[in-house]
Amino acid sequence: MKTSTPCTGCHKPLTIQHFEDFPTPFNMKCPHCRAKLKETKMTPLLLVVAMIIIPLLILLGIKVQNSLAGYFPIVEKIPTGIVFLAFCYPIYALYESFNAAVIFNKGNLQLKKRQ
Repeated sequence: MKTSTPCTGCHKPLTIQHFEDFPTPFNMKCPHCRAKLKETKMTPLLLVVAMIIIPLLILLGIKVQNSLAGYFPIVEKIPTGIVFLAFCYPIYALYESFNAAVIFNKGNLQLKKRQ
């Protein structure tokens, strides 16, 4: 497993922590030179995985909310997203770190062309 990959613009090392800090696989900027990067090899696969995982995470949030509503009736009035973030965020964080690891280890970084 590699520990860093060079930026295609400035050739300074990008670590897996940098990939975890990117907001999405579509919005990546080198923290050193601020060049916009795109990943061309693994992004389509990660989109398919996201189409499967996101509904499962939503269902998990609803199940947690329903089970908590039996003990605390006020939870029914709280939006499901807030309940999910409060109780299931570690699962989401694992999913995001999985995405970062896949892009880092198997991805193909390129500079985005200016339009």
